[in-house]
Amino acid sequence: MTKGVTDRFAIDDFGAFYERTYPVAVRTAMGICRDAALADEVTQDAYLSAWRTRDRYRGDGHPDAWLMRIVVNSALSGLRRRRVRRAESLDETAHVRPGPHGTDAADSMAMRHALDALDGRHRAVVVLRYYHDLEYAAIASILGTSTGNVGSMLSRALARLRVDLSHDEPPRRGRLEASHHGRRSD
Repeated sequence: MTKGVTDRFAIDDFGAFYERTYPVAVRTAMGICRDAALADEVTQDAYLSAWRTRDRYRGDGHPDAWLMRIVVNSALSGLRRRRVRRAESLDETAHVRPGPHGTDAADSMAMRHALDALDGRHRAVVVLRYYHDLEYAAIASILGTSTGNVGSMLSRALARLRVDLSHDEPPRRGRLEASHHGRRSD
């Protein structure tokens, strides 16, 4: 049996495919959207799209990568469609736990704000690389771009995060969005 045929079987039982992939899909959407309600909505949209187009899946790549591409595109479309800023609780540090390297709630909040300041595609690159530990080739496949462009986008996003996190003031929207000559890139 060829690899493509084996991969095709992974989505033939769509219920099992959904159960296995949902946690990663919704976490990816949340990382990009930064809004739980929007992340749930775009994840459901992504699965609906995957269900409707499952017969077009050729089996030439891993089905999880195929789904992740749909989820990322759905999340980016959701951001463009709604332009929603997530609501913060009055005590937004109350639900933030310390990170693995001893970071405190203030550091975690600063990182959340800095990620929020990135446009959608740059945030997607950071989420896929650092939340999911994907290689550049996998990210390129998911985003439909080249590995060189992934490296460039990641470099710009990390530079922006460094600048935003090095100041005591909240991060501001700006250069990464403005550099697209008026085009919306979320």
